Amino acid sequence: MRLYTFAVTPNNRKVVAFIKHYDLDVEIHQVNFAKQETKQPEYLKIHPMGKVPALVDGDFNLWESNAILTYLAAIFPETCGVPTDPKGRADIDRWLHWQSSHLMPAMGALKAGEETDLESLQPLLAVLDQQLAGREFILDELSVVDFAISVYLLTKLGRKLDYSGHPNLTAWRDRMSQMKGIVESQVKRPGPK
Repeated sequence: MRLYTFAVTPNNRKVVAFIKHYDLDVEIHQVNFAKQETKQPEYLKIHPMGKVPALVDGDFNLWESNAILTYLAAIFPETCGVPTDPKGRADIDRWLHWQSSHLMPAMGALKAGEETDLESLQPLLAVLDQQLAGREFILDELSVVDFAISVYLLTKLGRKLDYSGHPNLTAWRDRMSQMKGIVESQVKRPGPK
């Protein structure tokens, strides 16, 4: 199994963090954008839009980061990354859709300058804080959802947000920042020479 990635972005990092957290038997390949690796015909057979991440498992090619997360959790059930009961799985899907339909676009609008008020994210942070009340993780037990959401709040932009009114979210974010996979997937930028 091979993951094509560029771990600098949250959608890539969440998959890399999940793999590293559980030491999954997945080869991680950092694509070379300078050589236009994702635009080559061989790669376009894996991911027709020429983006990352993409996972190759034998003759099965899978793209979209949340789909990759849930697939890995199903292939490696020892992670307990997704529940097997219908309600538990629906809860996973709900939060993955929340991440891709609400959190990611809101943060993307801020990053692109389409939105300039960091306070615009407060309603989303309030929803997450409420969900985390009395819980260590979003769905009680560590799951793919925690990886999918936390990496957005641990970005440079995410660190600028005001978490002061969200104690449950703050504690969870701090816990997630110390998780093995999150730590090991942190991209270290070269310092000044």
